[in-house]
Amino acid sequence: MKMITYLLLGTVACYSSFAMSDMYKDVAKNHGRFGLSTNEIGSAKLQGECLVQLKNLTFKRKDKFDPISEWINYRSVSLLEQYSPCEVLIMLEVANEKIRGASK
Repeated sequence: MKMITYLLLGTVACYSSFAMSDMYKDVAKNHGRFGLSTNEIGSAKLQGECLVQLKNLTFKRKDKFDPISEWINYRSVSLLEQYSPCEVLIMLEVANEKIRGASK
């Protein structure tokens, strides 16, 4: 019985991961003439990866309070209102290096 349950859960998890990767494609099919170009899709994927890296930069230390990470997290929200995620990532990487270098 446990084996059947695990197989069922595994099947659902695999299906949902495949289904999620085609979410944009499904929406674009419904609105064909308004879909993004290949370059725009590539740019959006780049910005998404930058958002993931920004989150990784923000939460480097999970075991204890890190004031520098808290500052980066706070600044990233306000900067994302003005700049693209990749521009914010570059700015905060430089700031992080400078602040951590100065504190050593």
